[in-house]
Amino acid sequence: GTSLANNLYSAKNRVFWKIRSRLRFRRAGYKEEGISGLLLSDLEQKLERTYELDSYADHLSDATYKKNLWTLSVLKQILAPHLSRNHLPLEVLEPGCQDFSRLPALRSFFRKQGLRPRITGLEVDPFPLLHDFHSRWDKAKYYLNFEKCADRYLHADFFRWQESADLICCFYPFVSTHPALAWGLPARFGDSKPWIESFVRNLRPGGLLLVVHQGDWEEED
Repeated sequence: GTSLANNLYSAKNRVFWKIRSRLRFRRAGYKEEGISGLLLSDLEQKLERTYELDSYADHLSDATYKKNLWTLSVLKQILAPHLSRNHLPLEVLEPGCQDFSRLPALRSFFRKQGLRPRITGLEVDPFPLLHDFHSRWDKAKYYLNFEKCADRYLHADFFRWQESADLICCFYPFVSTHPALAWGLPARFGDSKPWIESFVRNLRPGGLLLVVHQGDWEEED
């Protein structure tokens, strides 16, 4: 049945994920060429100006730049209204951050608020061999090293993480089995319950949580 197939799929994923985690594949030299002739909408141009994202234009590909503009639009619309002098985050956590490619948007957003919080990205599977023969780890280190700061990218399981944050930003967490399996992870990572428990455990009293889902069905889960 379906559950047996999922269990076998999950067991296979667990083996290969553990191998990847032990091998820790890394290769120096990851670089993006910088944007060239990128057509931006009026909204994107306004976001670019407001948050001065163009300071990263020489370092990001078209696709990464667009992703960061979209991330800024979410931060501006959803997060900004909840920030106040009484709540200015010093510790920001992004669990399940993949390759940490939203870091420029997060940095630009908080810089506009006059803040330089420490931003920590957690990724449970940072060492797969990607199509360009780099790993997520390689890419994350590239985004981190644009500027000197205390930000960090860690190979860590958020479901076991215990370190308080003022703000947790989470983009597209796996809250059901199939996305986790398709991503190459064991089924246990596709479960909404440990996500919620981990948010509660790691968010400081009065802290803020921003979660972005694929669609209504994930929000329901």
